Amino acid sequence: MVTLDVGTLTVPVGIVRLLELLFSCISFSLVGSVGHSSNSFWTWCMFTWCFCFCVTLLILGLEFTALHAKIPISWNDFTSAFSMLATLMMLAASIIYPRFFACSSCGRPIGATVTSCIAFILYATEVGLTRAKPGEISGFLSTVPGLLKVLEAFVACIIFMCLGSYKYTHPGIQWCIAVYSICFIVALLFIIFTIGRLLTLFPAPFEKVLTGCNVLAVVMYMTAVVIWPYYWFKYTSNPGDLVVVVTAMTCFNLIAYIVDSVYSVKLSFFVRSVGERLIPHQSHLIMVHVDVRSLTQPEGILRIVAAVLTCLSLSLVASVGYLSSSYWAWCMFTWCFCCFFTLLILVLEFTTLSAKVPISWDDFTTAFAMLAALLCLAASIIYPTFFTCKTCYRQIGATVVSWFCFGTYAAIVALARLRPTGQVSGFLSTVPGLLKILETFVACIIFTSLEPNHYSSSPALQWCVAVYSLCFIFALLIVLLTIGELRSFFPFSFDKLATIYNVVAAVMYTTTMVIWPFYSFKNNARPAECLRFCPWDELLVVTFMTIVNFIVYTLDAVYSVRLVFFTKDS
Repeated sequence: MVTLDVGTLTVPVGIVRLLELLFSCISFSLVGSVGHSSNSFWTWCMFTWCFCFCVTLLILGLEFTALHAKIPISWNDFTSAFSMLATLMMLAASIIYPRFFACSSCGRPIGATVTSCIAFILYATEVGLTRAKPGEISGFLSTVPGLLKVLEAFVACIIFMCLGSYKYTHPGIQWCIAVYSICFIVALLFIIFTIGRLLTLFPAPFEKVLTGCNVLAVVMYMTAVVIWPYYWFKYTSNPGDLVVVVTAMTCFNLIAYIVDSVYSVKLSFFVRSVGERLIPHQSHLIMVHVDVRSLTQPEGILRIVAAVLTCLSLSLVASVGYLSSSYWAWCMFTWCFCCFFTLLILVLEFTTLSAKVPISWDDFTTAFAMLAALLCLAASIIYPTFFTCKTCYRQIGATVVSWFCFGTYAAIVALARLRPTGQVSGFLSTVPGLLKILETFVACIIFTSLEPNHYSSSPALQWCVAVYSLCFIFALLIVLLTIGELRSFFPFSFDKLATIYNVVAAVMYTTTMVIWPFYSFKNNARPAECLRFCPWDELLVVTFMTIVNFIVYTLDAVYSVRLVFFTKDS
């Protein structure tokens, strides 16, 4: 006879599942009573409620009859994966359905939305109740990496749903779809293999395979984050809301894969205790140590604010539409670059992986904060100069938010620069280090303003471009060698080499400060039809930035000579 386990219905998880069953049934019943729609979003919402209802009922039935113990799968992994997936699906349905199918007088659609939101809360509660605790016996999918795998697969489903019936004829767009498909299939295979207890069949260590796939997925999604919006907004005047949704979901999945990779790398390579390794045939799993204090310190709080503000800036500008201007591309790159690396720093410090990275972390974070401050300052000046008007409210909002970004990053630089005496700090936190960042940044502004027709016909102007390029490359090498802590490998004094370079760079910039304006503006007055901005103004920008970089290199050379040759106690 079948043994009935009434206790499964009276424990907190069982009660929550009964309520999930009730509210998901009410949701699809209310929507079904309104009538059928051929819209793909309506189909998704109905599938969500029916799927969650059926699987929840199946889980309750199997646990009530104690048959779940006879099934040759990892039951904890199966229920954890389903509760996480159901939570995400209910959240999506609770947002999508009222957005497209509800109105102020639509009583039943509003009721379905309310019950769907309640079902989402119940499934989220189940995730919290079944979440693996340190020292408890639990499956892989109850841990953070396991839940991230479910999240990645779900976001890919949202992307596929939004792809619609567009014709993807461009190879770049086809590559993005291939990325979405390959990463989804691999993530789904990991989930199925985990639930089916098939991980021991892998010919290589599972945690190493998982880590390799996660890192590869991050690289592939990074290309998709750039290629998808670039080709859609460049070649399509009105791509539609679905393309914007796919762009947002691509960025979201990139973040999920980055976090997943960080967890996997730490568990595979940096966690020494056997009990803490992500080995599938072991039942004990100790959760990864995280440093919450890194988010509550002043620098952590400022980084969170900076990530939010940069994301808001790029979202406002992207919502206006694509423009084929190098300055527009520069501003968008600025906000995307700053947002991405700020999130990366937050994740690495939160997971304490920053201590394991073989670079000078203080130098890296200081260099990035200084660079981000300069980038946001430039974007805050360039974008309103070329792309705003009195009635362009989103552009004005993006400009204001960008100025706040600049202030936030400047505050991070100040905190790193003004640390109390005696605290450990890197070279790039000092004045010469910050000047090196400034030199590379000004060179980037120069390169943004250069056009091939500006210098292609003049050897003297080509010399100026060579000076900009050589000085930029050597300054960037010094920054990278400092961050990578590779200066000690030089067979001679690195400080003296840097001093000589600074003096030579100052002399080279002295020549360009004379040659560039002389040959650029000789017999080349500003055209009368040039109103707000024209290519002639780019020559003026390069001239001004050349003078700025000459001054910076001169200061850097003076600092270096003084520190190396005249300061005795260094």
